[in-house]
Amino acid sequence: MRSLLVESLSRQSGPFKTGRVSADTIRIFDSTVWKVVTRMKWAEWRHQHCKQNAVRLHLKLRLTDEQADDFLLTEGRICERVAMRQMFKPGEFYLGDRNYGSDFALFDELDTLKCGYVLRLRNEVKWEVLETNPLSPEALAEGVRLDATVRLGNRGSGGIRRIIVMKRPEMKEELVLITSESIDELSTLEVTGLYHHRWKVEMFFRWLKCLVPCRHWFAESREGVLIQIYLCLIKGLLLAELTGCKPNKRMMELLQWHQMGEISDEKLAVRLAAALAEAKAIKARLAAKKKS
Repeated sequence: MRSLLVESLSRQSGPFKTGRVSADTIRIFDSTVWKVVTRMKWAEWRHQHCKQNAVRLHLKLRLTDEQADDFLLTEGRICERVAMRQMFKPGEFYLGDRNYGSDFALFDELDTLKCGYVLRLRNEVKWEVLETNPLSPEALAEGVRLDATVRLGNRGSGGIRRIIVMKRPEMKEELVLITSESIDELSTLEVTGLYHHRWKVEMFFRWLKCLVPCRHWFAESREGVLIQIYLCLIKGLLLAELTGCKPNKRMMELLQWHQMGEISDEKLAVRLAAALAEAKAIKARLAAKKKS
């Protein structure tokens, strides 16, 4: 079932230019959490102050069409890097936040698989600068402070890597990125530009949680939770086929009303069309505002 759904979600859209990196290979890693009732004992999460249970969905998102390439459902306590390692594929290029960049051993594993990456490092990580790369006026204008080859870690435990440090006025803290690519393969701005696309996985999770609000689960077993998430993804996929766009919360509510017998087939079609027109108008206004 999982492989069929992943294949169904595998539509490719227009190309994305990223210098020397092939757009078809770029994947974004992240995870999201749904809290569950404490009697779902398999879904352990936190125990510091009070017992909490949660399920965690680990996702690998394609950049080209912003659709799921692979995913894994676990209890909330499972480390994101553990799940990430189960979804590695040789030759892919990965984007990820600081949770993925905090394990130096991960970089060697990715190198062995010939996978590229742009990951965020924790700000407390130490390094020794070996060589600095010149920064263009455009990079300086974007807030880049350093592009360098460094010996990573207090005792060089992270190996010799390339890092980029940037800080814009609106940013609360510095953004420290690590990449597998040399400056000849990806320029400073190409690296930072790639990482800025990481937010697209957050938008996917926001959309998914409109489909799976999960104030309660229909089943409380691991398999039951997984099936519910699958069904919501399939429902979203079918609605996307019908409307030509990702379904929003309003569209999902209309389907629920229809399933409960509150509205007829004819009213459903009319209201879905109206909701789609409204969504397109909002998107057009946002695009116009961004251009101005």
